[in-house]
Amino acid sequence: MVSEGFNTSHSQVTLSRAKELAGAGELQKAASAARAYLDANPRDSHAWQFLAKLHQSSQRFEEAISCAEQAALVAPDRPECLLEYGLHLVGSGRRRDALAVAKRLESVNLPTAELNTARGTLLTYCDEPLRALVSFEAALQQSPNSGECLFNRASAQRMIGDLLGAERTLDRVICLNPRHGAAHLMRSGLRVQTETRNHLSELRVAVRQGGGVENGIALHFALAKELEDLSRFDEAFSALEVGCRLQRKRMQYDVSQDIAVIDQIIRVHTQTVVAGASGFPTEEPIFVVGLPRSGTTLIAQILASHSSVHSIGETPALAAETISAVRQRVERHVSKMEFVAQVLDVNPHDLGKSYLEATRPQTGHTPRFVDKTPINYLYTGVIGRALPGAKIVAVARDPMDVCFSMFKTLFTGAYPFSYDLRELGEYYAAWHRLMRHWQDVLGSRLLIVQYEDLISDQRAVTRRLVRHCGLEWEDACLNFSEQGKPVMTESAATIRRDLYSSSVGKSRQYGRRLDLLRSTLGRHQLLGARLAPI
Repeated sequence: MVSEGFNTSHSQVTLSRAKELAGAGELQKAASAARAYLDANPRDSHAWQFLAKLHQSSQRFEEAISCAEQAALVAPDRPECLLEYGLHLVGSGRRRDALAVAKRLESVNLPTAELNTARGTLLTYCDEPLRALVSFEAALQQSPNSGECLFNRASAQRMIGDLLGAERTLDRVICLNPRHGAAHLMRSGLRVQTETRNHLSELRVAVRQGGGVENGIALHFALAKELEDLSRFDEAFSALEVGCRLQRKRMQYDVSQDIAVIDQIIRVHTQTVVAGASGFPTEEPIFVVGLPRSGTTLIAQILASHSSVHSIGETPALAAETISAVRQRVERHVSKMEFVAQVLDVNPHDLGKSYLEATRPQTGHTPRFVDKTPINYLYTGVIGRALPGAKIVAVARDPMDVCFSMFKTLFTGAYPFSYDLRELGEYYAAWHRLMRHWQDVLGSRLLIVQYEDLISDQRAVTRRLVRHCGLEWEDACLNFSEQGKPVMTESAATIRRDLYSSSVGKSRQYGRRLDLLRSTLGRHQLLGARLAPI
């Protein structure tokens, strides 16, 4: 008994030491100590959760998933363990497995608003906003005045197209917390503001009162959006400039590193390398790629209006499966530059198959599906090798318009180049080089759709798009705004409208305010440049 008591005491010391090391940033040492504790206490679910978070922080995602799964196995009576397991899965791109976990949890009566919120969040990440809304409503029943629960409900309402309901919910959030920047920003984007119906006075009061850097950034973006709606462009740009400057200051980022990766992709993903691979034989996927705010959501909605096509929205599945395949092969962390080359040594057939499996069960009930993850433009060569039967559509837009539209958007954890006009212009030039390269490499497998062409001649461009994807014509593709399907991206509000031309040439309204962007693009001879043939 004395020996057992000593072991227990020693184990607790080991776990305490692990937590101290984690607090000091010594993540590897902390993980080793936690592992030693778990060797003696394998049924401690809290310790498995702790180790999972350590691995996640160290970007050891597979180990994090394994530990989270173990926590769920040893504590089946703790739904929070299963929820964390699901969130680890979806964060690594394993949406199919995450959705299976979410389904197991839907039949469980969760006792707290926090757990119902986590379940709704998991379902949202799995592109299931209607089902997520049920969990968010349950959370509100348990905590009626929770700003977080209300905000989550509004997010789900926006995704399913209930824009009026979302605005009412956000009004409640802002009533509870007038400085809730994210709520103001979402509310401002739900509709075009007018002189008689806007939130400028509330926004200005909230900006003056402060409330932290994060809220301040969102409030300035919201203020800029509403001022632009009212054609007060100088004031709008001033607010936007403040928001972007604050956001950029929070980041440690060097755009030249991303540009170097793009140029490395161009060097090594040659036509011979891509065409010579023996990938997985399927025509099921259609990939829509392009810069954010270029119209990728619009193209995906048009295709998803076809009876043979289902949209899975944006998914990290392709990137996640590619990263996993490289890690399994080299068994170590690799830099971005090395990753570009290592990808070419991955078995393309196995990678194509694993990607297709990762999209289940959301796909498979229609002959085709659309993956509209914009940043897959970096993985287009991977697609060409691993899925030779897949169709690829790239969306292009006027350089000034698309860059400025990105500048006006507050992204969540993505596109760090978008908050500085010079960096935007330099990144766009690299992206343009990459897309020209993919045109040469892929030939007819890649269709470039110019956003402005779609706006000016919807029927002709839509017919070309449908034909490229090997689909029979259906008139429903012209009526995409009537489909009412959930939309998970920043375009969730605007995509509900028919095609409109007001966004074409929008950047011209800001005149000399955009001279830095204009001169950067001009130096690369990209002002007015097109990718699609005329």
